[in-house]
Amino acid sequence: MSKQEKLLTSRPSGIAASALSGVRWNYFGGISSSICSVVIGIVLARILGPRPYGQVIIATIIYGFINLFVDGGFGQALIQKPSVDSVDIRKTFTCQVGIGAFTTALVYLFAPWIARQFHDPSAVHVIQAMSLMMAIQSTGLVSAALLRRAMKFKIIQYSGLASYLFGYLIVGVPLAVHGAGVWSLVLAYLSQCFLNSVLLYAAARHPVVPIFGFPDRSITTFGTTIIANNVANWGHSNLDNLAVSHLGPVALGLYGRACNFAYQPVGTVVNGMQSVLLSSTAKLQDRQRLMHDLTLSVISIAFGVLGAAYATFALIPGTTIIGLYGDKWVGVIPLMIPFAIAMPLYGVHCLLGPILCGLGRPDLEFWPQAISCGVAAVAYFAAARVSLVCVAWALLGIMLIRLVMIAAFTFRLLGISWATASLLVLERAGFSAVFGCVIWSADQLLRMLTWGAGLRLGVLFVLSTTLFGCAIWFAGHFVFGRHAVRFMLSYASHLPAPYVQRLRLQGGPVIPVAAAPS
Repeated sequence: MSKQEKLLTSRPSGIAASALSGVRWNYFGGISSSICSVVIGIVLARILGPRPYGQVIIATIIYGFINLFVDGGFGQALIQKPSVDSVDIRKTFTCQVGIGAFTTALVYLFAPWIARQFHDPSAVHVIQAMSLMMAIQSTGLVSAALLRRAMKFKIIQYSGLASYLFGYLIVGVPLAVHGAGVWSLVLAYLSQCFLNSVLLYAAARHPVVPIFGFPDRSITTFGTTIIANNVANWGHSNLDNLAVSHLGPVALGLYGRACNFAYQPVGTVVNGMQSVLLSSTAKLQDRQRLMHDLTLSVISIAFGVLGAAYATFALIPGTTIIGLYGDKWVGVIPLMIPFAIAMPLYGVHCLLGPILCGLGRPDLEFWPQAISCGVAAVAYFAAARVSLVCVAWALLGIMLIRLVMIAAFTFRLLGISWATASLLVLERAGFSAVFGCVIWSADQLLRMLTWGAGLRLGVLFVLSTTLFGCAIWFAGHFVFGRHAVRFMLSYASHLPAPYVQRLRLQGGPVIPVAAAPS
């Protein structure tokens, strides 16, 4: 085994330092990608309108489902397994690439039938072209898993950001400007996927000579459980789109844009922590008290950050949507209130899943997912018979059910009290409500001055960012909660010294550092 392979397959020694570094780089990449996505998405949405987005959503629904089986759950299994050798890597790579090629051919052949099921026969060629993503992405999955195992999150974020900018800024926007329509989105997706796989493999080269046969039983068993969880996750992410597709491509485009906008902030917060939580908890499985405090801190921080952001969106939906996307997308506005309430619930749910997987109990995530997915299937299709807005409110109900169920398993496993967790959530909800009302009041004042939606949104963005930054600096215990502040102080040596001094004034007694990993 080469020196690079040994580095990628071994465990990093400084868990806390590696985890905090991973969080920083994940957030750098996540925030950078989100900013680019919002800006480029605004440009494309204003040029293209809802229908092209509706057609691409059809293809991405299929891609998302099939890709669950392309990965096979083997990527997370490689991360979680205590030791990995070249045989594991070659077998996993062979399986993933083989499944990727097979599913690409399968989707290409069945594209006409798929398009008919979505009531949009004109989407056939779009589905066929985007089926190539499954074969392309499969070539980079093992490299991505090895980089996450080694906690090399900086490389992953650079690769993702560079490929996104190439795909959308260099390929997608120019094609849209020149009238390529939906194909500007298709080619942007494909070029992003291709470059990302190339960059990941260049950073984490591994043996590619095929070994036919499944990886060893521990990887296969763990991967199978992950697939089951991911299928349930896919159902939660796409059943609402499937239900809305019966209302036509324009309605699907509107709903898809609302989803894209609503999931963007929570995705930035959650994605930056998920892979780090999985890698970290896999190394801390025998330290239950530390995991207890970590889980409560994660819940408190997530609700504090996400609650403030989404309270703002819920209270100024018209200014936000019209200011960003223009009058073509006014149909999105009624969807924003239920989406804004649902997203913090979704974010915390997504952070509890990696904790259970890292503890070696992905089965405890599966059952809440499967049960709530069945409920979602009935709720979404029933709601779609009424209106688009009813689907959004159904999504809120499903998010609440999912969170309560997975939290019940997590709390029981780690000995967390519902009273303690509920108090943390209520405190963060109070802060979020006050923060949102301040921004709403500012919006009403600007409306009295007859400012346009775009100008109002720009001023409110600067105001909310400034106020939230000040709240984190001067009143972190209100934003994150005292428990989270005390937990953060146990890692004071890894945080900026000036901020540590501010936190010490707010957090009270520090959780003993002896309980924290080095």
